[in-house]
Amino acid sequence: MNLLIDLDELEADLAAIEAESIGWLPLGEGAYLHLGKPEEEEVVITVVGVPDASMAGMNVLLVGW
Repeated sequence: MNLLIDLDELEADLAAIEAESIGWLPLGEGAYLHLGKPEEEEVVITVVGVPDASMAGMNVLLVGW
């Protein structure tokens, strides 16, 4: 079978689109930033490897996804 796109590349692209659609901003390959409350004066960013729903109102840096 001759595919036009590599399946791993397609999966990575779909994951990036999904992340961006829920507010994650791409910073580079495998790194996304979510600003839960960007208007706050003091910003604390939590660095994680796996996000979960409890982080909805937090500023989170997702690395290695």
